[in-house]
Amino acid sequence: MKINNFFSKIKKFFLAAFVLTFAAAVFLFLTNSYFFKIKNIRISSNDKYSYDDILKASGISEGEELYGVNIKEAENKIKQTLAYTNNVNITRIPPSTLSIEINTEKGFFGLMIKGDYYIISKNFKVMDKIKAADETPLSVPRPEGIITIETDEIKKCYIGEKIEFSDEDIYNFLKDIIKLFGEKEDGGLSIIKNIDITDKYKITMNYGDRFLVKFGIFENITPKILNVFKVIDELRDDDEGIIDMTGGKTVSFKYVENIFA
Repeated sequence: MKINNFFSKIKKFFLAAFVLTFAAAVFLFLTNSYFFKIKNIRISSNDKYSYDDILKASGISEGEELYGVNIKEAENKIKQTLAYTNNVNITRIPPSTLSIEINTEKGFFGLMIKGDYYIISKNFKVMDKIKAADETPLSVPRPEGIITIETDEIKKCYIGEKIEFSDEDIYNFLKDIIKLFGEKEDGGLSIIKNIDITDKYKITMNYGDRFLVKFGIFENITPKILNVFKVIDELRDDDEGIIDMTGGKTVSFKYVENIFA
Protein backbone atom coordinates (compact mmCIF):
# COMPACT_ATOMS: atom_id res chain seq x y z
CA MET A 1 0.00 0.00 0.00
CA LYS A 2 2.84 2.36 0.89
CA ILE A 3 4.57 1.64 -2.41
CA ASN A 4 1.37 2.42 -4.34
CA ASN A 5 0.98 5.69 -2.45
CA PHE A 6 4.61 6.57 -3.22
CA PHE A 7 4.20 5.98 -6.98
CA SER A 8 0.91 7.83 -6.89
CA LYS A 9 2.63 10.88 -5.41
CA ILE A 10 5.44 10.63 -7.96
CA LYS A 11 2.90 10.55 -10.81
CA LYS A 12 1.08 13.56 -9.37
CA PHE A 13 4.38 15.44 -9.00
CA PHE A 14 5.46 14.81 -12.59
CA LEU A 15 1.97 15.56 -13.85
CA ALA A 16 1.96 18.89 -11.99
CA ALA A 17 5.45 19.70 -13.25
CA PHE A 18 4.39 18.87 -16.82
CA VAL A 19 1.27 21.03 -16.53
CA LEU A 20 3.29 23.95 -15.12
CA THR A 21 5.96 23.60 -17.82
CA PHE A 22 3.34 23.36 -20.54
CA ALA A 23 1.48 26.37 -19.14
CA ALA A 24 4.72 28.40 -18.97
CA ALA A 25 5.58 27.46 -22.55
CA VAL A 26 2.10 28.44 -23.74
CA PHE A 27 2.35 31.72 -21.79
CA LEU A 28 5.74 32.57 -23.32
CA PHE A 29 4.49 31.67 -26.78
CA LEU A 30 1.41 33.83 -26.43
CA THR A 31 3.29 36.78 -24.92
CA ASN A 32 5.97 36.68 -27.60
CA SER A 33 3.44 36.16 -30.38
CA TYR A 34 0.71 38.54 -29.31
CA PHE A 35 1.68 40.73 -26.37
CA PHE A 36 5.40 41.74 -26.53
CA LYS A 37 5.39 42.83 -30.14
CA ILE A 38 6.78 46.27 -31.01
CA LYS A 39 3.83 48.51 -31.81
CA ASN A 40 5.34 51.91 -31.02
CA ILE A 41 8.88 53.20 -31.67
CA ARG A 42 9.72 56.48 -29.97
CA ILE A 43 12.67 58.44 -31.35
CA SER A 44 14.06 61.54 -29.68
CA SER A 45 13.96 64.67 -31.83
CA ASN A 46 17.20 66.22 -33.04
CA ASP A 47 18.28 68.84 -35.57
CA LYS A 48 20.27 66.52 -37.81
CA TYR A 49 18.41 63.30 -38.66
CA SER A 50 14.75 62.57 -39.32
CA TYR A 51 12.65 59.90 -37.65
CA ASP A 52 12.83 57.74 -40.78
CA ASP A 53 16.63 58.18 -41.05
CA ILE A 54 17.16 56.89 -37.52
CA LEU A 55 14.63 54.07 -37.81
CA LYS A 56 16.15 52.84 -41.06
CA ALA A 57 19.67 52.97 -39.63
CA SER A 58 18.63 50.95 -36.56
CA GLY A 59 17.32 48.04 -38.64
CA ILE A 60 14.33 47.75 -36.29
CA SER A 61 10.71 47.66 -37.47
CA GLU A 62 7.29 47.44 -35.89
CA GLY A 63 5.98 43.92 -35.39
CA GLU A 64 9.29 42.49 -34.16
CA GLU A 65 9.50 40.81 -30.78
CA LEU A 66 10.31 43.41 -28.15
CA TYR A 67 12.80 41.16 -26.38
CA GLY A 68 14.13 39.73 -29.62
CA VAL A 69 15.81 42.99 -30.63
CA ASN A 70 19.60 43.04 -30.26
CA ILE A 71 19.98 46.43 -28.57
CA LYS A 72 23.78 46.75 -28.86
CA GLU A 73 23.75 45.75 -32.51
CA ALA A 74 21.05 48.32 -33.31
CA GLU A 75 22.93 51.07 -31.44
CA ASN A 76 26.13 50.29 -33.33
CA LYS A 77 24.28 50.33 -36.66
CA ILE A 78 23.00 53.83 -35.95
CA LYS A 79 26.47 55.09 -34.98
CA GLN A 80 28.05 53.58 -38.08
CA THR A 81 25.36 54.76 -40.50
CA LEU A 82 24.68 58.24 -39.10
CA ALA A 83 28.13 59.77 -38.69
CA TYR A 84 27.00 62.85 -36.73
CA THR A 85 25.75 60.56 -33.95
CA ASN A 86 27.63 60.80 -30.67
CA ASN A 87 25.61 58.64 -28.23
CA VAL A 88 22.74 56.19 -28.77
CA ASN A 89 20.51 54.70 -26.08
CA ILE A 90 17.80 52.16 -26.94
CA THR A 91 15.45 50.94 -24.19
CA ARG A 92 12.46 48.57 -24.05
CA ILE A 93 9.24 49.83 -22.50
CA PRO A 94 6.86 46.88 -21.98
CA PRO A 95 4.55 45.75 -23.28
CA SER A 96 5.09 47.11 -26.81
CA THR A 97 7.22 50.27 -26.98
CA LEU A 98 10.84 50.81 -27.96
CA SER A 99 12.60 54.09 -27.22
CA ILE A 100 15.58 55.34 -29.26
CA GLU A 101 17.46 58.38 -27.98
CA ILE A 102 20.39 59.83 -29.90
CA ASN A 103 22.72 62.76 -29.35
CA THR A 104 24.44 64.33 -32.33
CA GLU A 105 27.59 66.41 -32.33
CA LYS A 106 28.41 69.42 -34.46
CA GLY A 107 31.30 69.82 -36.82
CA PHE A 108 34.19 71.98 -35.69
CA PHE A 109 36.89 71.74 -38.37
CA GLY A 110 36.81 71.41 -42.14
CA LEU A 111 39.50 69.87 -44.34
CA MET A 112 39.89 69.87 -48.10
CA ILE A 113 41.21 66.57 -49.49
CA LYS A 114 41.38 65.89 -53.24
CA GLY A 115 38.32 67.92 -54.14
CA ASP A 116 36.20 66.85 -51.16
CA TYR A 117 35.55 68.92 -48.03
CA TYR A 118 35.41 66.85 -44.84
CA ILE A 119 33.67 67.94 -41.64
CA ILE A 120 35.53 66.96 -38.44
CA SER A 121 34.15 66.98 -34.87
CA LYS A 122 35.88 68.13 -31.67
CA ASN A 123 36.70 64.48 -31.04
CA PHE A 124 38.39 64.29 -34.47
CA LYS A 125 35.66 62.05 -35.87
CA VAL A 126 35.06 62.46 -39.62
CA MET A 127 31.37 63.33 -39.83
CA ASP A 128 30.55 64.35 -43.38
CA LYS A 129 31.90 64.95 -46.88
CA ILE A 130 30.92 67.76 -49.24
CA LYS A 131 31.84 67.67 -52.92
CA ALA A 132 33.69 70.83 -53.88
CA ALA A 133 33.59 72.66 -57.20
CA ASP A 134 37.40 72.50 -57.30
CA GLU A 135 40.26 71.65 -54.94
CA THR A 136 40.23 74.89 -52.96
CA PRO A 137 38.51 75.44 -49.57
CA LEU A 138 36.85 78.63 -50.83
CA SER A 139 34.95 76.63 -53.48
CA VAL A 140 32.89 74.98 -50.73
CA PRO A 141 29.97 76.78 -49.03
CA ARG A 142 31.51 76.81 -45.54
CA PRO A 143 29.05 75.50 -42.92
CA GLU A 144 28.34 77.91 -40.08
CA GLY A 145 30.74 77.54 -37.15
CA ILE A 146 33.30 75.48 -39.09
CA ILE A 147 36.95 76.51 -39.25
CA THR A 148 38.84 75.30 -42.30
CA ILE A 149 42.24 73.75 -41.64
CA GLU A 150 44.81 73.45 -44.43
CA THR A 151 47.45 70.72 -44.03
CA ASP A 152 49.24 68.10 -46.10
CA GLU A 153 49.65 65.77 -43.13
CA ILE A 154 46.47 63.68 -43.59
CA LYS A 155 47.14 59.97 -43.13
CA LYS A 156 43.59 58.61 -42.97
CA CYS A 157 40.17 60.23 -43.43
CA TYR A 158 37.01 58.09 -43.62
CA ILE A 159 33.49 59.08 -42.62
CA GLY A 160 32.54 57.64 -39.23
CA GLU A 161 36.16 57.09 -38.18
CA LYS A 162 38.75 59.21 -36.40
CA ILE A 163 40.94 61.26 -38.68
CA GLU A 164 44.64 60.41 -38.57
CA PHE A 165 47.44 62.91 -39.09
CA SER A 166 50.96 61.85 -39.97
CA ASP A 167 52.28 64.55 -37.63
CA GLU A 168 51.17 64.09 -34.00
CA ASP A 169 51.84 67.77 -33.24
CA ILE A 170 48.73 68.63 -35.26
CA TYR A 171 46.47 66.98 -32.66
CA ASN A 172 47.90 69.12 -29.86
CA PHE A 173 47.61 72.27 -31.97
CA LEU A 174 43.96 71.58 -32.83
CA LYS A 175 43.16 70.71 -29.20
CA ASP A 176 44.43 74.15 -28.22
CA ILE A 177 42.16 75.70 -30.86
CA ILE A 178 39.20 73.72 -29.47
CA LYS A 179 39.92 74.86 -25.91
CA LEU A 180 40.20 78.46 -27.02
CA PHE A 181 37.00 78.62 -29.06
CA GLY A 182 34.95 75.72 -27.73
CA GLU A 183 33.47 77.58 -24.77
CA LYS A 184 31.29 79.73 -26.98
CA GLU A 185 28.02 78.31 -28.30
CA ASP A 186 28.96 78.69 -31.97
CA GLY A 187 32.62 77.97 -31.32
CA GLY A 188 33.41 81.63 -32.00
CA LEU A 189 34.64 80.57 -35.40
CA SER A 190 32.22 82.30 -37.74
CA ILE A 191 34.69 85.15 -38.37
CA ILE A 192 37.69 82.86 -39.01
CA LYS A 193 37.90 81.63 -42.59
CA ASN A 194 40.81 79.24 -42.29
CA ILE A 195 44.04 78.35 -40.53
CA ASP A 196 46.93 77.17 -42.69
CA ILE A 197 49.19 74.66 -40.94
CA THR A 198 50.76 73.24 -44.08
CA ASP A 199 54.08 74.35 -42.61
CA LYS A 200 53.99 74.06 -38.82
CA TYR A 201 56.71 76.69 -38.55
CA LYS A 202 54.69 79.23 -40.55
CA ILE A 203 51.11 79.05 -39.25
CA THR A 204 48.74 81.65 -40.73
CA MET A 205 45.08 82.53 -40.18
CA ASN A 206 42.52 84.34 -42.33
CA TYR A 207 40.47 86.47 -39.96
CA GLY A 208 37.26 87.62 -41.61
CA ASP A 209 38.96 88.30 -44.96
CA ARG A 210 40.41 91.40 -43.22
CA PHE A 211 43.58 90.19 -41.57
CA LEU A 212 46.27 87.71 -42.48
CA VAL A 213 47.61 86.63 -39.10
CA LYS A 214 51.10 85.14 -39.01
CA PHE A 215 51.69 83.00 -35.93
CA GLY A 216 54.96 81.34 -36.84
CA ILE A 217 55.56 78.08 -34.97
CA PHE A 218 52.94 75.75 -33.36
CA GLU A 219 53.90 76.43 -29.75
CA ASN A 220 51.95 78.80 -27.48
CA ILE A 221 49.16 79.26 -29.99
CA THR A 222 46.57 80.20 -27.32
CA PRO A 223 48.35 83.29 -25.93
CA LYS A 224 49.30 84.28 -29.48
CA ILE A 225 45.66 84.25 -30.63
CA LEU A 226 44.53 86.13 -27.51
CA ASN A 227 47.14 88.80 -28.21
CA VAL A 228 45.95 89.02 -31.80
CA PHE A 229 42.37 89.59 -30.63
CA LYS A 230 43.56 92.44 -28.41
CA VAL A 231 45.27 94.04 -31.39
CA ILE A 232 42.16 93.64 -33.57
CA ASP A 233 40.00 95.29 -30.87
CA GLU A 234 42.27 98.34 -31.00
CA LEU A 235 42.13 98.63 -34.80
CA ARG A 236 39.43 100.47 -36.74
CA ASP A 237 36.54 98.52 -38.24
CA ASP A 238 37.74 99.28 -41.77
CA ASP A 239 41.39 98.34 -41.15
CA GLU A 240 42.82 95.35 -42.95
CA GLY A 241 46.30 93.95 -43.42
CA ILE A 242 48.91 91.68 -41.81
CA ILE A 243 49.19 90.96 -38.09
CA ASP A 244 52.57 89.40 -37.40
CA MET A 245 53.17 87.29 -34.27
CA THR A 246 56.22 85.42 -35.53
CA GLY A 247 58.47 87.38 -33.18
CA GLY A 248 56.87 85.76 -30.13
CA LYS A 249 55.20 88.19 -27.73
CA THR A 250 55.73 91.13 -30.05
CA VAL A 251 52.82 91.92 -32.35
CA SER A 252 53.16 94.12 -35.42
CA PHE A 253 50.51 95.35 -37.85
CA LYS A 254 50.98 96.35 -41.47
CA TYR A 255 48.11 97.94 -43.37
CA VAL A 256 47.43 96.19 -46.69
CA GLU A 257 44.29 97.07 -48.65
CA ASN A 258 42.25 94.17 -50.10
CA ILE A 259 44.73 91.65 -48.76
CA PHE A 260 42.65 88.63 -49.81
CA ALA A 261 41.46 90.06 -53.14
